[in-house]
Amino acid sequence: MRIHLVSLTWLAAAALLLSSCASKEAVKIKIHTDPEGSHIVYRVADDYHSDDAPWIYLGVTPYQGVTQISSSSFGKADTISFKVMRHGYLDQVKKWTGEQFQEEYKREGMMFWAPRLVKSGQ
Repeated sequence: MRIHLVSLTWLAAAALLLSSCASKEAVKIKIHTDPEGSHIVYRVADDYHSDDAPWIYLGVTPYQGVTQISSSSFGKADTISFKVMRHGYLDQVKKWTGEQFQEEYKREGMMFWAPRLVKSGQ
């Protein structure tokens, strides 16, 4: 009886953990900059913690890849931001609400961004 109770407790805990995990969507991303060689980061944040959300490094432009974004990030209160950075140039940032991001992705089949960088001090 005791082993059966321990097994049921373990199964209930595992089910609770698995149900709390958010599902993720694979998102195709293509980013080209002028000039090439810029570093790319992105972050997903809600309105209440937008400055606290960590930036996640993707790579260097030209970039083409797939990243996993939590499905729960596509709400109205969420913001998805991409930033490109290169020494000697001003950072460029593009933001969407989660809802805008999802609509554009469905319409285009990928997220494409081609910012032209501006030299700093000009």
